[in-house]
Amino acid sequence: MTVAFVVLAALTLLAGLGVVLSRHVVHSALFMAASFLGVAGFFVMLNAPVLAGFQVLIYVGAVTVLVLFAIMFTQRPQARSFRLILQRQHVPGLLAALGLGVFLAYVLAIQDWGEVSPGQGPRAVEDFGALLLGAGEYPDVFALLFQLGAVILLIATIAAIVISRRRREEDEL
Repeated sequence: MTVAFVVLAALTLLAGLGVVLSRHVVHSALFMAASFLGVAGFFVMLNAPVLAGFQVLIYVGAVTVLVLFAIMFTQRPQARSFRLILQRQHVPGLLAALGLGVFLAYVLAIQDWGEVSPGQGPRAVEDFGALLLGAGEYPDVFALLFQLGAVILLIATIAAIVISRRRREEDEL
């Protein structure tokens, strides 16, 4: 069990590094798929084969294909201006990573890590869902973060629509 955990952890972490460090966007998308497969392996180890199946079908299958289609449809020769934008993002990226690390440390600190039978402890899927939706022990913290994530995804979707509309108008001129 420990060997499987180490192999899956290495796969997931190395694939995650590949996503961030790869210079080719398509390679990054394929590394992302490998990372999703590693997460599916963790679900199998946690005796949650349904979640592992959903992970493979939805994330490895659908989301990766969607990302690859988006990359292929939006490839433009404007990569130089994109690199200039990315060069200015080191400090916000570092702050976001630090914030995520503090949040994960907080979650790990408040968790009861005692001996429990599989699927019966505080890490059960039902309890986790209730915790995210604000019905658990710490309703304000997790519900706010869950809603904040939803708002960020909404903003990203609206921004993608606005950017694609601008490009379409520029192409028509």
